[in-house]
Amino acid sequence: MKLQFWGVRGYVPTPGAEYLRYGGNTCCTLVCGANGELVVLDTGTGFCQLGDTLMQREFRQGRGELTLLITHTYWDHILGLPFPGLVHTPGNRLQIHGPDSTLGSLEMTYDGMLSPVYSPVYGLAHIGATHSFQPISTEPFTVGGLTVRALPLSRRKHSPIWAYRVEENGRAVVYITDVRYTDDQIWKQALGFASGASVLIHSAPYTRSEHVQDYGHSRVEDALDLAVEANVGRLFLYHHAPTRTDDQLDALVARYRASLASDRRPLELHAACEGDLITV
Repeated sequence: MKLQFWGVRGYVPTPGAEYLRYGGNTCCTLVCGANGELVVLDTGTGFCQLGDTLMQREFRQGRGELTLLITHTYWDHILGLPFPGLVHTPGNRLQIHGPDSTLGSLEMTYDGMLSPVYSPVYGLAHIGATHSFQPISTEPFTVGGLTVRALPLSRRKHSPIWAYRVEENGRAVVYITDVRYTDDQIWKQALGFASGASVLIHSAPYTRSEHVQDYGHSRVEDALDLAVEANVGRLFLYHHAPTRTDDQLDALVARYRASLASDRRPLELHAACEGDLITV
């Protein structure tokens, strides 16, 4: 199993020379199974470049298949879906899994995003690829040789947020974003879900010492504590703040690596970087 980051920023896309090394696209990660299975975690603006790359393969002929796992429907996690050519190529197949909410289904949310008010696509009915939506649940399911597990990690009825765990041959990638550990129950659930994972991708836009308006995101220290306690192999900090430059990310990682080393905590720490290909 391999994974590749296509968008690692949170909130809004971040253009500019100071953000080129880590990248300025919002949330999108591709997981590739040993048998060629393709699973996409969130479809932020990074999905546009991923889609362009996939169009160099069987997707150009309308013979591609993608499984999309959507954590929630904030803009930085969904905005890229309607733009890549593979979405408009007849014959391609999209299986889209994600949470419904009290305000409507995931399909309704995407269809609304493509209304004539916002988009010339004019709704999901005008997308060329075959697509289907599946409400997510805690029941595991398979994508070829991959096993997918999901867990709700928020108390928000109007914007439920789910975490995903993708497993293959005893190894696992866990993807947790936009969670705030407001009580012990959420922490214990996340801890059990991430237990023993080979790779943990965890949103961490700010540190505990940074005083910013709280949009419901965990902090760098939360991700570190969870990874260590869950006995995770590698942690990739994700959903970088749009104000965090490349040099500042370098310094942040160096500081927390030094802290881990001084505390003799065995954890390999990285900041997720657009384009990086990771063998799990």
